[in-house]
Amino acid sequence: MHKPQSRATRGLTRKRRERGYRREELTRFGRIPSHKATLIWLAARYAFVEKSILVVTEGLGQQRFHGRVVLLVNEHTASAGEMVSAFAEENNLATIVGTKTPGRLLSGSAYKVGHGYILGLPVAAYLTWQGRMLENNGIMPKFSIELSREALKHKKDTQLETAIEVLKAL
Repeated sequence: MHKPQSRATRGLTRKRRERGYRREELTRFGRIPSHKATLIWLAARYAFVEKSILVVTEGLGQQRFHGRVVLLVNEHTASAGEMVSAFAEENNLATIVGTKTPGRLLSGSAYKVGHGYILGLPVAAYLTWQGRMLENNGIMPKFSIELSREALKHKKDTQLETAIEVLKAL
């Protein structure tokens, strides 16, 4: 019997990175709760553990649409959008089209410091399963296409049209 394949990514704190780790031994987050009541348990579970975690898919195995998906990204695709894009790209689940993303996805904590100011500090970095750090590097699309403002004036979206062409070719 074929075992469904799980895929993973990881969030890593500086402390864990400096102390050393094996990615397979990080705390696993492997399933999205099906009921809202379960979210309380989930929040409690992860509130008191070391913040380095391994995010694992539910291992549903190969799907018909894998590899036949196009994700359109640009300089405004940040944070979770970059995580999803990197995951899909690394696991050959989708083709990336558009322009390079900004590489803006450090996990942080905010602290009120008085007089209406807030200090934000990074507390964890995001790495793909293969160890690629996306912060400040971003995602480089397989098919790079700039959005043409001139074309937009004529109701033509060059990025979307390219994404549709790539999808048709898959």
